[in-house]
Amino acid sequence: MKDAPKGPQSPRRWLTFSLRTMFIVVTVLCCWLGWESSVVRQRKSLLQEFSPQASLQITTMKQWVNNAPPGTTRIPPASVSFLRRLLGDEAIQEIGYSTHYQPLTEADRARLSRAFPEARIHEIQYDHHLMEPCHPGCFPRGTLVDSPDGRRLIETIEMGDVLTTMSLSGEAQSATVTSVFVTTNVLWNIRTEAGSLLTTKIQPLCLAGGKIKAAGELQPGDMVLHRDGTNVRPVRVLEVASAERVAQVFNVVLGDSEIFVAGGYLARSKPPLEVAAK
Repeated sequence: MKDAPKGPQSPRRWLTFSLRTMFIVVTVLCCWLGWESSVVRQRKSLLQEFSPQASLQITTMKQWVNNAPPGTTRIPPASVSFLRRLLGDEAIQEIGYSTHYQPLTEADRARLSRAFPEARIHEIQYDHHLMEPCHPGCFPRGTLVDSPDGRRLIETIEMGDVLTTMSLSGEAQSATVTSVFVTTNVLWNIRTEAGSLLTTKIQPLCLAGGKIKAAGELQPGDMVLHRDGTNVRPVRVLEVASAERVAQVFNVVLGDSEIFVAGGYLARSKPPLEVAAK
């Protein structure tokens, strides 16, 4: 007896095959998304761990593109995949480290290299004799700067933003940021009755009586101007000392000798000639 000819594949078997294939595809996609999400979380965790270290200077691709001086030789910007960007990741252009302060261990360097393959990781060579001068407005990451819309972290300020400026009599005004860039310098700690301020040695600060003095030249007993809310008052300097560490510092330029508020203290955005000449 001859077998009956086989008919077309039944719809049920085709549907079963299709559902199985779809399940496999969805599973693979979920595993891939889970892996990418895990990578993004790891990268963010490492940035939170290493960013506060004074020996490291981490530059994102966006910062590098925005802050590179005109006319410099351009190298291709770092990049991460579109999916990573959707998941909240960002490309890291450079990771510089110093061996003078809190040296980076080989194990940590390897961790950073694995997590940020797009970044150029290199040692920063410091010449402390050349590093002392700093463009006006030098403050480390985390410094709060007054603006008409409230206080802002100095590392988030960009050219064209509007900041609050002050007259020595305490009158609040505003000015547009004309230049922003990032550098590295030794930090100094200015401790007063109102708290502490981290800045660079030659950052000009405002004193009572309309005087201006570089932060590193302040003496205990000097009266610097401090803004609390809308009130400006003189507060006594208690101690001035080098923090003995190098950090990434952010420079805000507000035209010709504008006074702005950084960390609660009135600071000059461009040093007067008599201070710069010292």
